[in-house]
This record gives sequence, structure tokens and C-alpha cells, in this order.
Amino acid sequence: MTCAQLLVMACAALLESGARAAPAQGGGDVISFAVPFGFTCLLVSAFAVAGTFSLSVQQRTREIALLRAVAATPGQVRRLIAYEALVVTAVAAVPGCGLGVLLAAALRAWIVGQGWVPESFSLSFGPPSVLGAVSLCGVTAQLAVWSSGRRAAKVRVLQALGEASVPARRVGVARTVLGLAVLAGGVWGLAALSRSSISDAASAAGGMVMVLMVAVGLLAPWVGRGAGAVFGLLCLLLLPVIGPLVRANLGVGHRRLGAAATPLALTVAFAAVALFVPQMKWHELQKQDHGRLVADRLVQATEKGLPDSADRTVRGLPGVAAAVGTRQAWAQVLTRNDPAGQGPDAIAQAVTDGPLNQVLDLGVAQGDVDRLGSHDIAMSQALARKVHAAVGDRLWLSFGDDRREGTRVTAIYTRDRGFGDLVVSHQLAAAHRNGEPSGQDTVYVRALPGQQRTVAEGLEALRRKHPSWQVLDRTAHWSEARRQQDASMAATYLLLVVVTVFTSISVVNTLVMTTMERAGEFALLRLVGATRRQVARMMSAENAVTVLAALGVGATVAAMVLTGFSKALTDSPYPSLEGPTIALILGAAGVLALTTGLLTTHIALRQQPGTALRGGE
Repeated sequence: MTCAQLLVMACAALLESGARAAPAQGGGDVISFAVPFGFTCLLVSAFAVAGTFSLSVQQRTREIALLRAVAATPGQVRRLIAYEALVVTAVAAVPGCGLGVLLAAALRAWIVGQGWVPESFSLSFGPPSVLGAVSLCGVTAQLAVWSSGRRAAKVRVLQALGEASVPARRVGVARTVLGLAVLAGGVWGLAALSRSSISDAASAAGGMVMVLMVAVGLLAPWVGRGAGAVFGLLCLLLLPVIGPLVRANLGVGHRRLGAAATPLALTVAFAAVALFVPQMKWHELQKQDHGRLVADRLVQATEKGLPDSADRTVRGLPGVAAAVGTRQAWAQVLTRNDPAGQGPDAIAQAVTDGPLNQVLDLGVAQGDVDRLGSHDIAMSQALARKVHAAVGDRLWLSFGDDRREGTRVTAIYTRDRGFGDLVVSHQLAAAHRNGEPSGQDTVYVRALPGQQRTVAEGLEALRRKHPSWQVLDRTAHWSEARRQQDASMAATYLLLVVVTVFTSISVVNTLVMTTMERAGEFALLRLVGATRRQVARMMSAENAVTVLAALGVGATVAAMVLTGFSKALTDSPYPSLEGPTIALILGAAGVLALTTGLLTTHIALRQQPGTALRGGE
């Protein structure tokens, strides 16, 4: 709970500070960073806190049964559990909020260091952030203990006493139905994700992991039962001495197995999606950029852009075969000239006159982009599908100045990643700048055969004449793109580290709870003749089953999300994943869980059997 308070408090402080900051201090940039960061941390925190409280209530079945036996009503039992959760939340609020402020200060320093906001941005928050963070964690805890304590409080007294010794094998119908409903909703969401745009799919991927993991949490007893049946049979065949006992424990303790596997599965699924989604986007962008770029050199400006005459200036250099300037713009695509009409927004590249196909190979599927007329446009295949357009169709564009221009589709291309969904003429876009300064972002330069050296010398002389201009060859351009990608991944790595640390703590906490509660069971086994080594081997086998079940579930959830994202990104359901990264995620999660289980079992076995039995009672 303290870790949950820490994460939520840090995000709340950043949000309030961003809202209070002046526009010149970069408050909007802080909010745009804190909202997805905080949303993800909140979901993961809620999931982990709910799982921990639920497991804690399940382990108190004997105590609840005894309270019912001495005439406690179901309402009294539920209120007792709710008050205890409230006390835990209040106790965790003080260190959690204090550490959360320190984490917010560290995040603020990191954001400033990345150059996202100026040094003048400062943390400025008040009681609303503290109260909001505490309230969110309190509500989460109350929901967790209410759902888990509801059945324990309603069950009959004799049945509760029986379940305190032998856990119930039946899984609640309502929980199963709700889990299946959430799973069905997650599958429907994945289908929608596979048909969405790249940006929408990337934004929704993390949320889909949480939806599917909620379904896994609700269906955890069934997951435990299935894993226990499959791996229990394998243990029976491979471990003739302790195999029967392991199989019996897995069958009876399927709820415990499911509860222990769920946080580890969350760690695997979230880490895989958080790492692979940006990597898949980058690999596809890099692949298309390498295929698209035909130009020998690129001319850009380090500040304020290039002048309108930049392409003509470059075109006049000796040895230049083609020079085409581009400038990025935004446009809304409409299928009819209706003032009230709505259509998708798209990134447009306004290109100057010149043979575009000599500097850029857009992967044209239909039509021709060699020379666009003033009202001709080319569009990506993805956008064409969205607006149901084909070559020769008439469309209207709105550039944000409330004036619509009729255009004709002359080409449909496929290499749009990192470039844009529309190609329009420079004259058309310039007519809608609404008083904004014109100019060019990049000039693509192609040299005549055998004239590359001459063109390079001419561009270098031009750069010396215009110090703000920058000349890049293909290798330098791709290196710069890689540097920008690494910088943009910094926030992803930060989120991954924070969330992984939190979920790892949840994994360790869950495994410690599920192992230490069995100290009495270990003592009984030793009293009837089992050695410490046999008990340790039994727990090693059970921990291995827990890890394998968790890795399987986490990998399945990640595979489902990444398959849907791959479909949206490349129109192929087969994602391109790096083997070393997969091995790192699965290996690190497995080592963490196995090490925790072995250490906890060793601690539990250090007690004398009589002492362990008295402590268990």
C-alpha cells in the first residue's frame, strides 16, 4: 500500500504542478507526460493492491469462521475488514505521500534534464493532490476487501470452519461470469485495436493489457486449477517420491496458485508490451524510411526552418538532378463539400515543384506522384481505406482556416510511416497558412550520376554561407533518427522501471504471504517423517509450477496485445520480436519468483515443527 501511495502521490503532484504552471514554464508538457504515466501507475497500483488485500482476506478464513461461530453477523465481519483496510491505508499514507513528494521532485529534475520543460518549472501543489492520492488508494483498498470479504462473511459457520482447514474447490458463478465478460470485452477491444490507427493502437495497448489482466485476476482460480492439473500430472510422472504430494497440493490449493501467479503474469505482460510496442513502431518506421529515401543528401535548418527559395537555391548547384522541398502541415479530409462535415485529420507533406519520385520512393500502389498539380493530392493506403477513396476521386481538404479546397486523388502510396498520410502541393498549403510564415522543413537532393562529390562540395559551400543550414547524407539522417528515437524512449524506460519495480514488490509480497502461511503444513510434514530437503524439493516444484503458469499467462496476454498492434501497424498478425528481449523478460521474472520462493521456504523451514504449529494456530 505504501508503494501505491508513493506512485499515485508523485503523479498527482506533477499534475497539479503542471496545471498551476504558466504556459512558458511548460505546464502542458508536464501534464501530457503525467497523465499517461499516472494512469498506468494507477491501474497497476490498483491491481496490485486489490490482489494483496484479497489474498490477505482469503488467508483469514479461520479467523472469520471463528468470529461467525461466536455470533458475529456478516455485516459486522465486513465492517471489521473494511475498518482494518482503512487503518492500513491511513498508516501507509504518511510514508507513501512523503516518498511520493521525493519521487515527484526526482521526476521533475529528470524532465528538466531531458529538456522537455525549462528550469523555471517547479513543483507547486497543495492539499488537493494529497487528498486525491489518499482517497484513490483508500477506495481501491475498500473495493478489494469488499469483493473478497463478501463471500467469507456470508458463508455458513460450519462451512466456514471446514473451509478454514480445506479450501473450497468451487469457484463462484458470479466471479466466473464476470471474468468471462471482461475477457470477451478484452477480445472485442483487441479486434478494434487491430483496425485502428497506429497512434491510437499504441496508446491503447497498455490499457488492453490491464483489461485482460483483470479478466485473468477474476479467472485466477480457473487458471490455477488448469495449471495444477497439467503440471501436477507432469510432477507425478517426473518426481516419483514427492510428485503425488505436489499434485495433491496443486489440486487443493488452486486458488493460492492462481493468486500467486497473477502479479507475476502482470509483470511479464506489461514489460513485454511496454518494450515491444515502441520497438515495433521503430522497426517499421526504419524499414519504410530506408525504402523511401532515394535522395543522396538532405538539407535542413537547425532553427526556424528553411526559406521558401531553399529548393530553388539547391537546384541551381552544379550536378544536382532534382531538389524537392517539403513542409509538414495538418489537414482534415472530407468526402463532401459540407461546412458541417467531419473527417479524419492527417499529417500532410506540402512538396514543391519537382520530380518527387527521384528523391522519395513512396511505394506507390496506384497512380503517379511524379509531378502534382496545384489541386492534386496523394494519400496513404491506410487513409484511403478510412475514407473509402480511390485514384480519381474528388475530396475536400480543410487546413484549419475554415476554407475547404476541392482536390483530386492522383496516387495512393504505402510508405507513410514517419512521413505523412497526405502529399499536397506547396502552393495549396501556402494558400491556407492564415498569415503564418511560410518556408520549408527539408530539401531532398538527388545528384546526377557521377556528380555526388560535386553536389556535396556545393552543399558544403552553401552551408558555410548559411550557418543555420544542416546537410546530412543518408547515414547521418538515419543516425539522427535513431538518436531521436532513443530520446523518445527515455520516458518509456522510466515508466517501465517504475512499474516493474512496483509489480516486483507485489510479486515478492504475494509469494511470501502464500509461502509463510504454510509453515504449519511444513511442520506437519516434518512430524510425520518428511525431511527438510523433501519439503524444500516439494516447494521448489510448486514454485516452478507457479512460475511456469505465470509466464505462460503473461506471455499469452502480451502476445494477444502485440498481435493486434502488429495487425494495425503492418497489416500482419505476426509481430517481429527480438529474442534476447523476450529471454530477458521471462528470465528476470522467473529468477525473481524462484529466488523469492526458495528464500521464503528456507526461512519457514528454519522453525522447529512444534513452534511452527503453535504459530500457525
